[in-house]
Amino acid sequence: MLDDLLLFVEVARRGSFAKAAEALALSAPTLSKRLAALEARLGYSLMIRSARGVLLTSHGHAVYDKVAAQLLALDAECTELLNPQIRVFHLLCPQNLINGPLYSVVESFQRTYPDLTLHIEPDNSNVLLSQKRFDVIIRVGTLQDSSCFHSRVGQIGVKCVVSAQAGEVSTLFMPFKAEQIPDSASWQALLAHFDQASYVGDITLARQMVSSGLGAAILPMTEVAELNTSFCYVGEWQHMRPVYALWANDQKPPAMAQAFIDLLRQACQSSSVLQGNLADVVSE
Repeated sequence: MLDDLLLFVEVARRGSFAKAAEALALSAPTLSKRLAALEARLGYSLMIRSARGVLLTSHGHAVYDKVAAQLLALDAECTELLNPQIRVFHLLCPQNLINGPLYSVVESFQRTYPDLTLHIEPDNSNVLLSQKRFDVIIRVGTLQDSSCFHSRVGQIGVKCVVSAQAGEVSTLFMPFKAEQIPDSASWQALLAHFDQASYVGDITLARQMVSSGLGAAILPMTEVAELNTSFCYVGEWQHMRPVYALWANDQKPPAMAQAFIDLLRQACQSSSVLQGNLADVVSE
């Protein structure tokens, strides 16, 4: 009944079946039949059809005055749902990447959509995503939550790095947990180089420990490229961590999420270290 009432309002405000039918993409006979059915359901006539157009009856005027404004407003809101305007964009991402090589993505996105409010949460923990609000998530490493759709946008190489000025070091700093690193002969050979392995739960902190010569560290190339000291690699071991963009609900990302992912993919394609290449060794 609401749909047919809206049809009545559209005919009444245009004063013509033909004009209303054209605007609504309906045939005039279909429109006339539906309004006749509405009048039969209400039990009274809403309009008088004539060669000059449409005239409302007294009942028609009463119905129009009662429902027209609300129905037109509701119809406009329903139309907006087909292409809703997002006012806040929620992003979850690793802190070291968004503060470093992927900052340009956020900057470009904000400049493109200056009226958009960004809500950025620097985080790479594998929490239940159902407990987080997000439009896009950037994740590095093996995905542990299959509830989202995802696309691989890049990859980051990981190696053991030590400052060239450090000399012999006995400590290996590990910003990754043991289960995040696949066991292999080359990994065991690397561990044999050191007397102890210390867990450091932050990649940037591990980089700073290398810079100050405290020991060697397992570092992604995004951090190695930021080292402010000459360095070299230790051992043959190397690991590759994929970079993913994640979104929810549909196989095709929403328009705003797709715009961000396109910028993210471009940034990864233009960055050597985000394409899995090793940072050049820096020596004095």
